[in-house]
Amino acid sequence: MEKTIVEIGLLLDEDIEYYQSMLEKQGAENMFSCETHDLYYTNKTRKELEKMTEKQIKDSCVILREVWAFGGTEFSGDFAESYTAKNYKLFDKKKKDNFSFSGKDLKKYINEIEGNGWLLFFDTFKRDYQYKMPNKNSRVQLQEIDNVGLVVYHDNPDYYNQPEELQRKSLIDELNSYGFSFNYDEQGVDKLRTLLTGKSQFSNNQNK
Repeated sequence: MEKTIVEIGLLLDEDIEYYQSMLEKQGAENMFSCETHDLYYTNKTRKELEKMTEKQIKDSCVILREVWAFGGTEFSGDFAESYTAKNYKLFDKKKKDNFSFSGKDLKKYINEIEGNGWLLFFDTFKRDYQYKMPNKNSRVQLQEIDNVGLVVYHDNPDYYNQPEELQRKSLIDELNSYGFSFNYDEQGVDKLRTLLTGKSQFSNNQNK
């Protein structure tokens, strides 16, 4: 039986500087900061997408991603701009599923996909700040997502062997130990479902 990996994405109320300061007081290190522009193309209909979970929607889309890195200890100042494709085999089985490409080829892939009747369903932009906590194997991500809000995303491979609900509680307990104040009943926001419907959509696992 395939394991379920839990990722929580919980909406935040304060401004991002508040949470950055809170994490840094706990010894967090800002490893990587970037701006990300994602184009989600699919051959599914809106009615089909409306019946899907967050992960099912994501897995049904070819994603063309532009990333502009601007900070963090992993950022050297070189190659700040990058381009990747994800789930490309959905569109062309002869190509690799995930690959990098140059900025000059972005328009080529857009024209290729749109020329074959696939629709651009989501055009998203976010600012992502990834923090490494002391003695932890995962990162806490603060993301400012246009038309969604400020969200903290977190998963932890140390919990992957736990049952789904216990994973979720462990993640919330961990975040609360850093200064957040979430309760177990609080659901995370589903970005794509929210953008699809125009209303905030929530679930217990943003990776399901």
